[in-house]
Amino acid sequence: MSEQVKQMTDQELMDHMRHCIENYSGSIEYLNEAVGLLVVGRIMGWKHQRIVTSRRAWNFARDVFGDPKSPQFMPDRTPTGDRKSVALGIADKLGGYLQYVKGLINIPKDERKMLQ
Repeated sequence: MSEQVKQMTDQELMDHMRHCIENYSGSIEYLNEAVGLLVVGRIMGWKHQRIVTSRRAWNFARDVFGDPKSPQFMPDRTPTGDRKSVALGIADKLGGYLQYVKGLINIPKDERKMLQ
């Protein structure tokens, strides 16, 4: 039987990021983007973040902090993300998040990056 993973508390996430940052060497630009991905993802959900974040930033965050889709970091969707994310609203109307991921629907970048 698999054990359900609990979301980290805000303090645990900060401690995890602090540990990872202290052991990181490289461009601060990518690190800033990865930290933002995790923090905003706590509020908006990882599906929103996956749509609005570049593949490079997503992979960087995964390599430094761990898989952002892991429930320990953030939920898949949140009420705030569902209410504010233009990209999730468009994806839902056109067939859902997986249709976007599979490349079956296109969401223009300007709309993908907007909050309402």
